[in-house]
Amino acid sequence: MLYFSYDFVLDHLGAGEMSFEKEGNNQVIENDNTVSMSQTPVATIPGAHRTQPSQTAAMMMHNMPANPVAPQQKQHMTASVVSTTPPSCSNTELLSAFECPVCLEYMLPPYLQCNSGHLLCSNCRPKVASCPACRGPVPNIRNLAMEKIASQMLFPCKFNTSGCTSYFLHHQKVEHEERCDFRPYCCPCPGASCKWQGGLNEVMGHLMKLHKSITTLQGEDIVFLATDINLPGAVDWVMMQSCFDSYFMLVLEKQDKQDPTGQSYQMFYAVVQLIGTKAEAERFSYKMELSAGRRRLAWEATPRSIHEGVNTAISQSDCLAFDTNHAQLFAEQGNLGINVTISQVQVGMDANQMQVCR
Repeated sequence: MLYFSYDFVLDHLGAGEMSFEKEGNNQVIENDNTVSMSQTPVATIPGAHRTQPSQTAAMMMHNMPANPVAPQQKQHMTASVVSTTPPSCSNTELLSAFECPVCLEYMLPPYLQCNSGHLLCSNCRPKVASCPACRGPVPNIRNLAMEKIASQMLFPCKFNTSGCTSYFLHHQKVEHEERCDFRPYCCPCPGASCKWQGGLNEVMGHLMKLHKSITTLQGEDIVFLATDINLPGAVDWVMMQSCFDSYFMLVLEKQDKQDPTGQSYQMFYAVVQLIGTKAEAERFSYKMELSAGRRRLAWEATPRSIHEGVNTAISQSDCLAFDTNHAQLFAEQGNLGINVTISQVQVGMDANQMQVCR
């Protein structure tokens, strides 16, 4: 790592995862004749007794397209964290030379300066009519010396004030910030046009204050009760589950679909997301189960993180998915109860070794 003295920089500034296994995605529905919908038979699991009374899930109606949502491919971005150790004092002083005088964020190449050597970041430059430092012409002279120095610098993540402690070379910084766990969180409530954004520690406060219709149940095993599932159109049911010092959002979504012949039908999708990061979500597994008599339909997987959301899981049917015919097998007087179990897992083991802690 190369470091430059402050004087040196000043010299250059002037220059310029139903029962399902997560991996296999095997779906089964069992009755007296054990009709299988998968290649792998699954052992029947006795229904768990719920100590928590079932409560009605919050229901939200909204407009959704009749056509199937096209599956979305996950994009994996790789960016190497250079350091989690703050730079030396001299490097910290040097970083101050890269602060934009308008937005106060660290500027990234290319660097443009005015005739007097004042720099401005590329985001702020189109917004000003003159140099904010000397009121001269808008900076338009490229400073190659600063770009060379920047190539050796470690820049902090712009979400460092929210808790990120990582430092990056300038070409890795933007990639990291697009997926940083400390970036602002959007409201996780589906079917609502809520534009709220805030920190992870503010999400539950927001939900309790502005989405009061959402019920929260305590415990690892609860019943997610969706009422009036025969309502026409697209409907969302939402409930919160609190356990293991964490909050989980349970979502049941009904969508209008259309087959290739133009025939309309409806599908239900149930999924769990953790109000937390992807790394935190990997510490848990959830199981959603529909049961009636000797029939059973179950799905087990890792919760979605709040940044991942539920839309991708639903569009790819990477969740408990069933049509209205199956829904009627398990519904009672138009209400559908889904048994939900949250478990802790030991991360770092394969599917055969994974231990569930309850």
